[in-house]
Amino acid sequence: MADAKNKSRPTKNRSGEINGTKLELTLAAEKVFAMNGLRGATLRQIREEAGQKNESVIHYHFGSREAIIESILNLRSNPIDAERLAMLAELRRKNNGLPLSSMVIAETCIMPLARYVLDNDEPGYYLRFLVQLRMDRNAWRRFNGLHGEGSQNSRKALHEAKPYMPVAILDQRYVSMQYMHINGLAAIEQVKSEKKGGFRLDEGWIRVDDMITTAAAIFDAPLSPSTLAAIQEADARHAMPTYMGVAMDQQRSWQPAAVRSAAEDEKAGA
Repeated sequence: MADAKNKSRPTKNRSGEINGTKLELTLAAEKVFAMNGLRGATLRQIREEAGQKNESVIHYHFGSREAIIESILNLRSNPIDAERLAMLAELRRKNNGLPLSSMVIAETCIMPLARYVLDNDEPGYYLRFLVQLRMDRNAWRRFNGLHGEGSQNSRKALHEAKPYMPVAILDQRYVSMQYMHINGLAAIEQVKSEKKGGFRLDEGWIRVDDMITTAAAIFDAPLSPSTLAAIQEADARHAMPTYMGVAMDQQRSWQPAAVRSAAEDEKAGA
């Protein structure tokens, strides 16, 4: 993990391509949304946080609440996702195109955001903004695909690494991992912001290392007998193609030889 977090990377312009009043409003909106939620925040709060008295300033620069969210994501998510894409490309190159391990895939998911939180000297609100965005399902679904190419590629890498696992289960685990690490990093971001100089950076990295280990364990966990039984029962009622094939092959491969033999004898007798 130490190599991952200490690896040098290109310095990015944290303000992207916007500046002046639009940047001030974007940063203000990020904070207000993070603290009050997407639906609870008002445009007046954003304007006042940015120190703007002109009541039409937000309409002039953005035109809509959705455009403000888009501006925040352009500012933060685009460079973070570009870092994730570069990280994936380098790891694939080093691995000669072979499937990546669960630990490495977890690192590609978590480290770019962790670096943003822990390497950032500014007061941070972006992870808390992401928590609020995820709580608004319609907003998340609208924007996630526009700014998540690196995340989607990490999920594809997980599919490649585990062709024997049901795709639907892998996708569920990936989403669970996202919720876990976004909320965990948001908590670190809040503590870091509140403690300021008293925040212990080493402790932050310890927590990140454990998040990565936990995410890899989620990816690697086998299907339990009860989950396999539930898949079979559901498939008996209606087709479950994204679950069934590999799940049943996996169940057979785990059964002791004597159990398989008895099951086969019973089937033959029927």
